[in-house]
Amino acid sequence: MNSKEIYVALIDSGCTFDTHDKVSIQAFNGEYIIEEQKEVYFKHGDAIGKILMENKHVKLLDIQIFQKTLSATAHHILASLNYLLTKKVDVINMSLGLETNYQEIEELCKLHIKNGTTIISSFPRNGKTHVFPASYENVISVTSDGKCQKNQISLVKENLFGASPLSETKGVAGSSVSVARFTKKYCDYLIKGYKKEEILNLFIEGENDETN
Repeated sequence: MNSKEIYVALIDSGCTFDTHDKVSIQAFNGEYIIEEQKEVYFKHGDAIGKILMENKHVKLLDIQIFQKTLSATAHHILASLNYLLTKKVDVINMSLGLETNYQEIEELCKLHIKNGTTIISSFPRNGKTHVFPASYENVISVTSDGKCQKNQISLVKENLFGASPLSETKGVAGSSVSVARFTKKYCDYLIKGYKKEEILNLFIEGENDETN
């Protein structure tokens, strides 16, 4: 097994536990400020972060954009992606989605992917045709699949993967949890030396090991 570390960025509500990197992004009228996290208002980030860190090789970059509500603007996401351009990051976990396509976000996603970063984002199972950034080319799109066991990945349909929506944190469930479970499983294979396309092919073929 490869002994390298995997740097995973979590763009969410912040984690109350120690992480490799930890910042808060405030957005006002198109401008943004990057500062230290002062308070975490929701358990959402903790639930997602703990799933990701089940892989002991993961170094978590904790990017807090959800402050007093579990909603964020395009400016928060733009600021997060810009900030991460300055960091070593292998995977970006985005348990969130926007109904509107912002070209600036799409271009930043393309740049991260060009730089070798994998972006994994949520696609809620509510009948919507497009959710961003999950609908962007080469972004891995993940939704909830209640048939999946804890560490199992499914192929719901072309270009859309599924994973268990359940967490151990009360009140935190759904496709955002599925993204975290997919990311954790993806990192399990990444640390073994598999490449992105090889991992996705394993998931498509249903050959993922449920026990890892």
